[in-house]
Parts: sequence; structure tokens; C-alpha cells
Amino acid sequence: MAGGALKYRHLNRSSSHRQSLLRNLVTSLITHESIRTTWPKAKEAQRLAEKLITLGKKDTNASRRRAQSIFFEPITHLPKLFTTLKQRYLNRPGGYTRVLRIEPLNNNNDQAPSAILELVDGPKDMRFAMTAKTLVRERASESGSIREITARNVAKVTKFREGGEEELEREVRKLETVAKGGEGEVERGLEGWETVEGVRERRQEGNKRRKGEEWWREESRGRRDPNSGRRYPR
Repeated sequence: MAGGALKYRHLNRSSSHRQSLLRNLVTSLITHESIRTTWPKAKEAQRLAEKLITLGKKDTNASRRRAQSIFFEPITHLPKLFTTLKQRYLNRPGGYTRVLRIEPLNNNNDQAPSAILELVDGPKDMRFAMTAKTLVRERASESGSIREITARNVAKVTKFREGGEEELEREVRKLETVAKGGEGEVERGLEGWETVEGVRERRQEGNKRRKGEEWWREESRGRRDPNSGRRYPR
């Protein structure tokens, strides 16, 4: 209806395609606990993920049937939903996921707004990792005091996490060990904490690889495979 409120993002897809897309994103989120996608997709997948985890906390026959209809591979993902995630968020009233804006992924060179969709209080919780890094930096400063905003963030990331304060201290000690080892500043990478130089080198290698692929596409445009006679993909 003209002038009506937009209840959800259509994502420029048909209804069936949109539902399949969101189911796929949520399945990947439950599997990996952190995914990267565009901002609109992340916000829509977040709504479905919150409902799915609420079904896991209810743990009734009806909720199991409903969750089974969402997953593409229910035999693989239902046990994690009704055991691991249920116990993790048992005392949390809501807010099981978090969306963080990041720079555009540039998968299609369209500069689409991108984001990270993650499960909170998990092994890939970005706010938990950044809070630990901030504690290391502020403890190593001349004053050695913790700012008020950092103290609030510490309370947020440890409030509903089981053994949160002890786990945060272990993360801080790990970062302090890396910093004292002469490796310089550290950053959260694909394989955990990495030095800033290591992350920069890995990104430069990725940029070189992408530039090489773009060059090959430009060179092979209009050319044909001598064996099959088909054109090379553009």
C-alpha cells in the first residue's frame, strides 16, 4: 500500500528467493558464528537468527519443528541450537546477535555497504576481542588507569558470558605476551590474533591476487578455448 511502513527489506528478490537467502545466511551463522555480508542482508538475517535462538531456548516439540523447517540441514545444526546455544544464552533476555559495519567487501566492485553478523558471547565475539585489546593498551599507558567507557564495555561483554571475567583476563594476558615478545601491535585476523604487519602482508597478497584475476579476465575477454571452442568467462 502506498505510504505504508516498510515491515521488512525485500532485498530485490522474490519471496521464495528471499526466504532461501535468509535461511542460508542463518545456517552459516549458526555453523561459523560469524559471517560477512551486505548490511541489508545482515539486518534481515539478524531478525531470523534472534527468533531461531529463542526457539532453541524454549526447547518444545513445536519449537523443534519450527527450527527444523528453517535449517537446510537440520540433522547437523539442531543439536548445536538446542544444546550449546541454549546453554550459552539461557540467562540472556535477548540480543543474541550483533551487526557491525565494515568497509565494503567489493566482491562485485559495487561498494555495497557491508557488515559482520556474529553471535555474541561466542569464540568470535568481536567486541570481546576489542575490549581485551583496549585493556592491554590502557594498562600499558603511563597512567595505567582504565577509562570509564572501557569499564562499561568490560561489564557488557562479561555480564552474561559464563566465566567472562576469567576468560577476558586470559585473553589480555595472551595479548600482553605477544606484545612483550617484540611482535608489536596485534589485530584480530582470520586465524585469531595476528600482528598488524602480518595482517597487512596478507591483505597485500590478497590484493595482488585479485588484481591478477582482473588482468586475466581483461586479457581473456573475447578469446576462446582452443580445445572446446568456448569463450573464456568474463
